[in-house]
Amino acid sequence: MSEVASPTGLTAVEEVAGGDQTLIVSSRLMMGANTTLQLSFLFTFLYLRANNFGGMWHPSGVSAPPEVLALVSLLIPIVALLALWAVSRAIARGTANMNGLLWLALAFVVFTGAVRILMMYQFGWDLQNGTYIDISTVWYGVMLAEFIIVGLWVMSLVMGHVRGTAPITAMQARAVVEQWSYITVVSFAVYALVEFVT
Repeated sequence: MSEVASPTGLTAVEEVAGGDQTLIVSSRLMMGANTTLQLSFLFTFLYLRANNFGGMWHPSGVSAPPEVLALVSLLIPIVALLALWAVSRAIARGTANMNGLLWLALAFVVFTGAVRILMMYQFGWDLQNGTYIDISTVWYGVMLAEFIIVGLWVMSLVMGHVRGTAPITAMQARAVVEQWSYITVVSFAVYALVEFVT
């Protein structure tokens, strides 16, 4: 292994054989762990709904999330996913100059986080108004955290590529697209459950 100097003064290790495969496997293991977390939330949601302790699952006057903002917060990750997919395809084809596409993908990734934060503030929910509100707020918060974590990953990849210190590999782009696809699909499922299974 040889070391490459970086502008920060830190050193980065060049690619080691099999490193990209390890990234893909660990990314998929993370999706498996995330599936366990999401299924735990699903069980909790359905269990508490079925028991309806003292009528406090969904008291009167408690409404579902605002539909327009919720739909916007679901569509923006799809646009980000399309941009990330386009980046992945460009890297696989060996396109040399794709900085504009990278910045577009990063912009929609950041916009996804911003809109989801705004959506959480627009709920107008009081956490003492029933278990529907409690579990939904926590679940949406976890989804927001997942979008932010993958967004930070995208940002680190884009910055390394744009600066020329760590060009994005095809496997890195593929892993990011898989993670973003996963949390986008899960966010649709969570929204449908919270909106229609009350």
